[in-house]
Amino acid sequence: MTQSTPTTPAPSAASSAAKSGGFFKNLLGRFAGAVADRGGPKVTTEVMKDGRSNRYLDPSVLARFGLTPMVAKLVVEGFISGLHRSPFHGFSVEFADHREYVPGDDLKYLDWMLYARTDHYYIKRYEEETNVRCHILLDRSASMAFGTEGLTKWDYSCFLTTCLAHLMIKQQDAVGLAMIGDGPGVMAPARSRQSHLRQLMAIMMQNPPEGGTDLATSLQAIARNLKRRSLVVIVSDLIDDPDETLKSIRMLSAQKHDVVVFHVSDPSELEFNFEGSTLFIDIETGEELEVDPEAVRETYRERMEDLTDNFRKRLTEVGIDYHPIDTRQPYDHALWAYLQMRARVNK
Repeated sequence: MTQSTPTTPAPSAASSAAKSGGFFKNLLGRFAGAVADRGGPKVTTEVMKDGRSNRYLDPSVLARFGLTPMVAKLVVEGFISGLHRSPFHGFSVEFADHREYVPGDDLKYLDWMLYARTDHYYIKRYEEETNVRCHILLDRSASMAFGTEGLTKWDYSCFLTTCLAHLMIKQQDAVGLAMIGDGPGVMAPARSRQSHLRQLMAIMMQNPPEGGTDLATSLQAIARNLKRRSLVVIVSDLIDDPDETLKSIRMLSAQKHDVVVFHVSDPSELEFNFEGSTLFIDIETGEELEVDPEAVRETYRERMEDLTDNFRKRLTEVGIDYHPIDTRQPYDHALWAYLQMRARVNK
């Protein structure tokens, strides 16, 4: 984290922090950091800094935020049962191991000899080619380093990215990771090895959020590097020029990629639940604006809803999956959305 919490201004004003750039430019969505002393949400701009390579899968860390690594397993099993079909197909002749039978599995892969010994149904699994090639595009612009109640959008997104990558690898999909923000960033190629997950977590830890935002340029650069049709997962707060951002996301779809967008927001960005005179500070430009939240809250919320509706309409009309989520939501919604898209890709 390269940005520090802004200094509290005049005693008469609480200091939260948002990126304004003109009061309603980006609908005050560009929150950055705060030192609130007159009520409202408790704000943080401090992203996680411990150096453990497994921190985004550490049960003790997940428990702090009410999360559990078991959610991926439960969601996958529930999703597969609901579809009545197996995501594992394209078997080769080399045996690998067994897994429990799930309704919808092809019965020709049942191990009847093992059933005779155990009285339980198991499916033979074989070494197989990668089913789907996935690329996760993670926003590391400075606006991601904002959160309330101790969890920034960045850390939430890193947990989500790790869970998605873990799930993809478990399903023998190849997953890559690219940083987006003010331009093209670090890009890890898609791999399906379990050890690859550590490399992806290391990239996230070594590249905390900083700098400005130019999502359009970032996405265009990524698109030029994706030579094969892929499943592209975008994890971002989408705080930039909406029209240019939409054009770039839609361009990925026009190039025949299957695209899923997770629009990550902090609850305070949606509800604007600050109290008292508040000084908003743009962490990228230093621009300041003092406002009375009560006087603008209703208009702000209406415009945020309009923004979300615009993203949903413009993306879904070209077949892109759009999912607005906030950092209070458990990850099962996002994992389920990914699995639904993956099932459609495999049809």
